[in-house]
Amino acid sequence: MPYGFIKHLENEGYSEETVKSYEKIIVQFFSFIQSTYPGSKEPFQISSTDIKNYLEEQLNNEKTISTINKELAILKTLFNYLWEIDKVPVDPAVKIKRFKVKNLPKVDVTFEELEELLIKVLQNGEYSKLRKVIFLLATKGLKTADFRFKKEDVKESIKEDTITIQLRKRTITLVGREVTYFQEYFYETIFNGSDYVFTTKPHGEEYGGPIQVMSILNHLRAISSDYLGENVQPLTLISIRRAIAFHLYSQRHSIQAIAKKLGIEENSASNYLKYLTEGTILPKST
Repeated sequence: MPYGFIKHLENEGYSEETVKSYEKIIVQFFSFIQSTYPGSKEPFQISSTDIKNYLEEQLNNEKTISTINKELAILKTLFNYLWEIDKVPVDPAVKIKRFKVKNLPKVDVTFEELEELLIKVLQNGEYSKLRKVIFLLATKGLKTADFRFKKEDVKESIKEDTITIQLRKRTITLVGREVTYFQEYFYETIFNGSDYVFTTKPHGEEYGGPIQVMSILNHLRAISSDYLGENVQPLTLISIRRAIAFHLYSQRHSIQAIAKKLGIEENSASNYLKYLTEGTILPKST
């Protein structure tokens, strides 16, 4: 732990449970930094942008606003301590504001609209193969962490004309035209020097590490700008997953099936849908 921070907390009278919770988040934060920058970073090299990217990733991993704000508070305590003992020249967390608690989740875009948009994106001759594949997989309900699969996780079946991708908590299968678009991008990455299919290359680095949340969001924002217009909220992985969850729910899929589809725990799916569907009228079953 950086420069005796845990010992400092203990000396300040923090409870054992609180100290453990602080340590868990700080380890998680520095693991994020290490995965983002192949050479990692020392505390004095960490910027406010790094912290914001970390928080944005937690948001895209569907942590609650209150949980993210607690993590921010922990990071603020850490960097204030490092600043006080002269280990960082400037506190990178001091001006970062807490996330505002938003209204209950809602479906910003429907699943049917996503299906129509996917056709347009895949047929867009000006889009890169990378942008097309990112959107294709986003419509499969991938979270940010899911995009960090490796080349060895991709299996092709010539006989069945399918591609399966092993994610952390589930497997997805591409069929038909999806296979063609994915292959066009995938084959270009084979000799790029990285184990990952999707990468983000930090400034000055020769090889990219696993893709970061802002790289994905930039592609989704470009698609939103081109097809949804300025008056519509830009697409995010969360809004796409909401659309998928609500579609499955409206089709009377079980909580277990929805959880499996999205790669989350059943209790998480149940709570998620409870808030997602409040105030939303479901179509009548036929």
